[in-house]
Amino acid sequence: MALPSHVRLVFALLLLLLALPAGAHAAKGAADSRGPEWAQLTPEHQHILAPLAQDWPNLEGKRRIKWVEIAKRYPKMTPQEQQRLQSRMKQWASMTPEQHAQVRERYKKLKAMPPEKREAIQLKWREYEGLPEEEKKTLRDAHPGQTPRKPGQTLTHD
Repeated sequence: MALPSHVRLVFALLLLLLALPAGAHAAKGAADSRGPEWAQLTPEHQHILAPLAQDWPNLEGKRRIKWVEIAKRYPKMTPQEQQRLQSRMKQWASMTPEQHAQVRERYKKLKAMPPEKREAIQLKWREYEGLPEEEKKTLRDAHPGQTPRKPGQTLTHD
């Protein structure tokens, strides 16, 4: 069974979160508990993290530090990885705080799953991605309550 489109978005964001460093101890020495302010970022990091600029003041310090760590790794990423990261940051920035909380909760649940279940989810995700756009649309139409929401709306729980 293929995954609904909102699950696809959540899964993509979860994969992005999985790529975040487990800790930011090295960066903590240079930043206080709020993390760096936007003006304290290098021009290069501001350019890389531009999709997050508006929400930067609302980010917790540890999240700011994680994003700065990602920006440091950005130049070493392939163009495809850079494009995927930019796309995901834009998706994240377009979400409401409630949607962010839901994604984080789903990430915690995914991380707590046994490896076999995570692999099964990844397999279903790859199957869904391999579907023709027409079939994806058919699935979205068949599950209208599970399609992505406009900003300000919340996602349905699985």
